[in-house]
Amino acid sequence: MIDREVCVMIAAAGMGRRMNLKQNKQYLPIHGKPMVRHTIEIFDGMDEISFIVLLIRKGEEAMMRDILKAMDLNHSIYLVVGGDERQDTIWQGLQFLKNWDGILLTHDGARPFVTEEEVRAVIQGAQNSGACCLMTPMKDTVKISEDGLWSAVTPDRSKLFAIQTPQGFEKEILVRAYEQAFDEGYYGTDDCSLVEKTGRKVQLIRGSYNNIKITTPEDLIFADAIYSDRKSP
Repeated sequence: MIDREVCVMIAAAGMGRRMNLKQNKQYLPIHGKPMVRHTIEIFDGMDEISFIVLLIRKGEEAMMRDILKAMDLNHSIYLVVGGDERQDTIWQGLQFLKNWDGILLTHDGARPFVTEEEVRAVIQGAQNSGACCLMTPMKDTVKISEDGLWSAVTPDRSKLFAIQTPQGFEKEILVRAYEQAFDEGYYGTDDCSLVEKTGRKVQLIRGSYNNIKITTPEDLIFADAIYSDRKSP
């Protein structure tokens, strides 16, 4: 039972450098609709979500508004211009939510295949533990290397997990983690890593291998397959 307001911040300010694009990858089409629209539709269709904050690149406000105008929306959606790095972008969203309190989800706009069941599990996890994220067990063997040329050590795969979004938090827990990170000059690769730096444990919730982050051109092939599989009778 969720007894708090729930906001989701969707980070859609990335440039898509690994896609070798000159435009934001969030607007790449998947079966005729921009990637970010697929992502928005998941959260907009959920009663558990109170409102949505879209974190976008400066200069892309009109493009995003055009996407939203074409949708039959159920929730209020607010546009907030992000920063240079993902961490700066989420911080801008936290500043926008300065006078709001509740359960906060952070999600990558480039993950359009998360399911409502997974989102509900993260909301419940955030309410129960204060900080949580989706994960999947690693399928590949992982090597640690100092130079990318020679392997130094092979960690135990049974203790390795690939972390996904959404990640869920009591908002003030995430705010304090961001404040400490900026004080220390630390930039993490995800929001949970900042919370961990404060000494707080983060709950791991089993996700799905289909909840891919579309990062490289090859990912678009998998995205097409996942979409087609979900739409097949």
